[in-house]
Formats: sequence, C-alpha cells, structure tokens
Amino acid sequence: MSFIAADVEHYPFEPAYDLCFSRFGMMFFEHPVVAMRNVHKALKPGGELMFIVWRDIEDNPWLGLPRQVVLDFLPPPGEDARTCGPGPFSMANPGVVTQQLEIAGFANIAFERNDGPVEVGDSVENAMRFQLALGPAGEVFREAGEEAERQRPQIEEALRQALAPFEQDGKIVMGSSSWTMTAHKPHA
Repeated sequence: MSFIAADVEHYPFEPAYDLCFSRFGMMFFEHPVVAMRNVHKALKPGGELMFIVWRDIEDNPWLGLPRQVVLDFLPPPGEDARTCGPGPFSMANPGVVTQQLEIAGFANIAFERNDGPVEVGDSVENAMRFQLALGPAGEVFREAGEEAERQRPQIEEALRQALAPFEQDGKIVMGSSSWTMTAHKPHA
C-alpha cells in the first residue's frame, strides 16, 4: 500500500481502482466535474465512486445554529467575501450533483441520507471557540473584521448560551445530516 499527496483534479491516474472513496472532501473541489472526470479515469470499468458530503445547512444544526447566532450580531458576508472556495454545502443538492456525475461519465447514481450526532466540542467553551474559528459562523465572524472583534464578548456569550443545551456528559453533541453518494463507471 502506498499514499500519494496529489491534486485529484490533475493527477494522471491509471484505470486501476475498484473503489474511490471520499469522506467530506469532494465538496471542496474548485472544479468538481473536472475532479469527477479524473476519478472516473482512475476506476476500472464497473468501479464505484462513493463519497459523503453534508446536506443543507438547515439540516445541520451543528453548523446552522451557531451561524444564526452570529448573524444576530453581524451582517452576512458579501459577494466579495474571502472564502476558501467551494464549501461544506456545495454538494448538498442531489439534482446538481447527479448532473455533475453524469457529465463526468458516471451512471447508477444513488443518494442515501444519514442523520446522526456530531461532537462539536469537549466543552461549551471549546465548542464556542471552534464555531468562531471554522465553518459558517466563523466565516461571518472573520468577514465582519473589527465589528466582530468589538462585539466578541456578546457573541461569545450568545454562542455559549445557544450551545449549552446540547451538553451530554460534558461534551457538546448536536444533530448532523449528510449524503452518502454512489456512482459507477459503466462497463466498456
């Protein structure tokens, strides 16, 4: 077994694999169809692509609730927001992803919904810090710059209060929802 660190959009794969799997990674490709086409090249005929991505933010309170709390204090990021490109919800729409997979050459496309708990932090304090550092709430906070820093104490306290009801055995555990998507490279 070997591991290669490479850009999936451009790596020169040979058709040698029966299965390609991604866990919460596909949604970050800058050009998803290009990446899917290259994965298609990596698969043997009949090979399977399986990947897991988040469903809509409304289905993921572990990200949606903190974002809403921060938006109660700050404006949403504008069109020129400094984002890292595609994000956690870029593949939440099965219709769009089905079209992307079909364009890339895949068939037998299926979606399975998965709902379950996710640990957001090992304490209310750490969960609050996590939310302000990453994800949708963190993006709103970062983009607001000085205004966010000015309101930091109030925002942190509001997040603590919003997250506290989700404490289970000292950890913050909230609901999540994802898709497990499968698609196959047709036989020649």
